[in-house]
Amino acid sequence: MSLPRKLAFTLLVFLLIAKVVGVVLRGPSPLVLDAAGYWELGGLVAEGDWLMMQRPIAYRTPAYPWLIGLFRAVFDNPLPALVCFQSLLWIATIGLIAALAAELSRRRQAAWIVVILAIPMLSSVVYVATVLTETLFVFSLVLHLWSVARLTRRPSVWGGLFVGLTLGLAILTRPVAMLVWIADLIYVITCWYWIPTRSASVICRRRGWISVALAGIVTVGCVSPWLARNQALFGKAMLTEFVGRNIWIVTFQDGSGAGLDLPESAAAAQLKSQLGDQAWEQLSADGRWRETWTVSKALAASGMDDPSGDRLMKAVAADAIAASPLAFGKKTLRRWVNFWRTRATELPDQVADLESGREGSREKLSADLFARQTVWGVKVAPVATALRHRWSNSLAGNTFLMFVTIASTMLLVWRRPTRAAGLWLAAITGYFCTVTAVLEIPAYRYRLVVEPIVLLAIASAMAPFLFPNADINAANLNDAAPEELTEPA
Repeated sequence: MSLPRKLAFTLLVFLLIAKVVGVVLRGPSPLVLDAAGYWELGGLVAEGDWLMMQRPIAYRTPAYPWLIGLFRAVFDNPLPALVCFQSLLWIATIGLIAALAAELSRRRQAAWIVVILAIPMLSSVVYVATVLTETLFVFSLVLHLWSVARLTRRPSVWGGLFVGLTLGLAILTRPVAMLVWIADLIYVITCWYWIPTRSASVICRRRGWISVALAGIVTVGCVSPWLARNQALFGKAMLTEFVGRNIWIVTFQDGSGAGLDLPESAAAAQLKSQLGDQAWEQLSADGRWRETWTVSKALAASGMDDPSGDRLMKAVAADAIAASPLAFGKKTLRRWVNFWRTRATELPDQVADLESGREGSREKLSADLFARQTVWGVKVAPVATALRHRWSNSLAGNTFLMFVTIASTMLLVWRRPTRAAGLWLAAITGYFCTVTAVLEIPAYRYRLVVEPIVLLAIASAMAPFLFPNADINAANLNDAAPEELTEPA
């Protein structure tokens, strides 16, 4: 790039970083609910209990507690250090998306589009100040996608190892990533066989499939300790048992849920019997049996272990769905659409929000909501204004973004050079959207996961139209295959 272009790009990156700094200055979010649970698990890890055997729960995976435990063990003030680290992860995620967009569109100028479009992204940045899995999971997912694109272009043993490690990290952060490999295979097969580039025609596919097999072995190796932990605690090798609590919500909750009645089935009778007549009457009196965690905690209080309770809830919900499949299907389709359109009406509070109109010192605030961690909070006027007018809180804006995402993905599939990438991104976004629609009530924090992929799809689709005369030979990163990857003579 020429010097003026370098300066302009540097300015854009500076604005991107300044936005993140502005959000971080507003302070961390309270350690309550899920955040409090993760903080407690991180404390166990910091004490040396890496597999959290002291907490026999089956609804968490260990990667994020490991991260918290590491910071709690190393730093005197772990919360500020964790927030700063998560800020770096968010910026690194955008950097990886820029690199991927340049590779998939075969135009280095796509990085400009990514950075420009990422500057207004604000809602997801708030989660860097929150002790939740969002930031780590999105980074690990995008890092995995980058590693798959690199492996597809240049298969190697180290590439396969890295793909396996990144997928293992994503799965151990959130189990929903366990089927992402299907989308990866679609991309690999499309690139190597259906729509091969000049580099793909000389790739040693035997070495490529060895790398893919190695990636699978490494992924299994990464998750095996957690499978062994659950086998030891619960008698079953599993990542998590949480589907029952998820599907209970979408089956019995009103509104976005199907609002079904409790079925007359053996599983339902077992649930009532396990809870006892008195407990069930109390839950039925005010309809609290429709609340997932109320039922889950009641089963735990009755003496049922965590995974067994979840499996029983799943069986009851499955019986209710089998009795009214059409009603459940209609609401599932509605949630599929609302995955994209749901407004981010509420974001995690930060110290700058909590101090407004609150009596007491910051030390009291730290003791009440932050486990006595060091807290800070500065009201940054431009950030506060931008948060009030955030795009994600607009139904019309979210709907428009949904159609732009669909159009961009279709353009990628339509153009032969980007068809493999389009199918890959469509499979990934479709997977997360469908799983969320089936198991969750729509909320912004679930759509946050695919925001970088949406950004990648839009930037990759726009680049060929905005830069039609780009130097393809210089920018086409797929056309340079090293000689050591060719088939032997």
